[in-house]
Amino acid sequence: MMFVSARAALIAFVLFLIGATPAWSQAAADLPEGVEPMAFGVDTMVITTANGRFVYDIEVATTPQQQARGLMYRTSLGVNKGMLFIFPREQMQAFWMANTLIPLDMVFIDAEARLVSIQREAEPLSRTSRPSEGPARFVLEIDGGEAAALGIDADTLFEFGPKTVDYLERLDALLGN
Repeated sequence: MMFVSARAALIAFVLFLIGATPAWSQAAADLPEGVEPMAFGVDTMVITTANGRFVYDIEVATTPQQQARGLMYRTSLGVNKGMLFIFPREQMQAFWMANTLIPLDMVFIDAEARLVSIQREAEPLSRTSRPSEGPARFVLEIDGGEAAALGIDADTLFEFGPKTVDYLERLDALLGN
């Protein structure tokens, strides 16, 4: 479970209200009764490793509500798909797999877009905390086993799409980062 300061939550909400979040798209999911659909931002992200250049279509989770939901209830993610969690600042991160039905790799990335650590093939439905090994500003969730298949390592380049870059510039200006 993640906790965000009240100030950071307020800033994310204000950005949402003024339209500074990435373009919104309804996330497809088979939801249990009583669970409401949730919209996420959408963008692209490029991951470049020794194995090649890979373009991902990502959903973007910027609000505490989106970050709490994440990829819960999904029965599949898809090829070159993922979810990027954006936090106001670098900090230790920890995720769990409650209500997450598919194995995931959690790629922790710092504010300079460098790899911090990877939690590989996290077990579906587990409530075990999966922490980063250092402060991270971003967490990219992709299908379990994909980080190894792509060859993600300390030399990997992570490039955010234009909507994400715009969001980060506005967020950093508001926070004084």
